[in-house]
Amino acid sequence: MLTIPTDVTDMAQLIVMIGVFGAGLYILNYFLLQMGILRGSGVLYPLLVIIAASCVLISMAEEFNLAGSIIQMAYILISVMGLLRGYLSHHLVRFSECEKQFVANYLETLKPHHARKLLNTARLTTYEPGEVLIEEGITSDYLAYVLSGRTTVLKNGQVINQCGPDQILGELTFGIGLPATATVRAVEPTTCLVFDGQRLARLLRRNRQIDDALKAAHFRHARQKLLSSNNHTVKARTTAMAA
Repeated sequence: MLTIPTDVTDMAQLIVMIGVFGAGLYILNYFLLQMGILRGSGVLYPLLVIIAASCVLISMAEEFNLAGSIIQMAYILISVMGLLRGYLSHHLVRFSECEKQFVANYLETLKPHHARKLLNTARLTTYEPGEVLIEEGITSDYLAYVLSGRTTVLKNGQVINQCGPDQILGELTFGIGLPATATVRAVEPTTCLVFDGQRLARLLRRNRQIDDALKAAHFRHARQKLLSSNNHTVKARTTAMAA
């Protein structure tokens, strides 16, 4: 059972042990960060910094050090500010209905504040029937998410697929500098979230989490689109043979 130290020497030893614990926690926290176990943008890292700094600050009660105290108080203040920023970015993020549709169907694993950054690079665009969204053979960084309407995908003038709501356009060639592999044309009024290629590319270079999530979503969607395209081609050939 723990007893409260009454002797001045015992109290001094306790203060020293608290300081040693704080120093050890500093080292452990930094080690876990460098090993990739903790993330600097997470909650646990700044929380451990606050505990470590508080312990070291307490240990200075025995032998006060102005410079050391300023450093520890700065660590505590900056960590609290970081936790507050993280809380606000997670809980005060707002999305429009169409943005919620995109996140729910395409990037549901992405954290809200990251999804907000991604969507800040997009704008709502409506296409009329017959309007070309992507032209085969033309190099562009076009990337769009279909909210409503329908498009046809043509290869060498032949319809090979159709894309409707909750599908992505341009993911196969976005960011790699290759010409579009097919033409995409609206067949009815179609509303899309169209991403600004340059702004999105800059964001992806700076934020690996968003980049990884977007690439994974592109892979899943491209696989589904290829399967759909193959099914459409088989049906078209079967219909032609029957005719």
